[in-house]
Amino acid sequence: MQLSAVYTTLKNVSDQLEKVIKFITAILILLCSITVFLQVVNRYILVKQTLFEWESISWTDELARLLMVSLAYFAMGMCYKHGQLSRADMVYARLTGTAKKVLYYFESVLMMVFLVAAIKFGIQFASVNNIYRTESLNIPGNILYLIPVIGFSVMFYQIVVEIIGVASGQVEPFACITGEENDKGAE
Repeated sequence: MQLSAVYTTLKNVSDQLEKVIKFITAILILLCSITVFLQVVNRYILVKQTLFEWESISWTDELARLLMVSLAYFAMGMCYKHGQLSRADMVYARLTGTAKKVLYYFESVLMMVFLVAAIKFGIQFASVNNIYRTESLNIPGNILYLIPVIGFSVMFYQIVVEIIGVASGQVEPFACITGEENDKGAE
């Protein structure tokens, strides 16, 4: 199988994965908004402004934090795919040809090494913390600590897809794997 066919197949999987992650992140944003709104209404209207005794809802702060952190990790791979992660481009913007590809592969390999280590140690850390539970929601620690592992795994996959795209000549180094027509629609 040619490298361009492998890239096309992996990119199609990446596009389907992006749809799933967009749906998940939309749900997380909606839940986070509802949770914060519920806490504001409870704390500043029901507790402080009424004549009746109301108790503050303690679990909404914890849930909002958990949802925001989950949102960040789940969206990380898609941000990489669309070239929306912060990057100092003053070096590679001046490079051309082989030098640009060498720098690209070097940077990608370093990121992959970091992600493999983060995934490996994240899984180990999650398996060790199965006794820990969150204070209000009683969520097991191994579930909480697997959220970054999922985000790092998606980002690793996006890097692999991009590397194969660069190697096949279908993607420019340091360019996102989405393509110009998708980027203009996202603005």
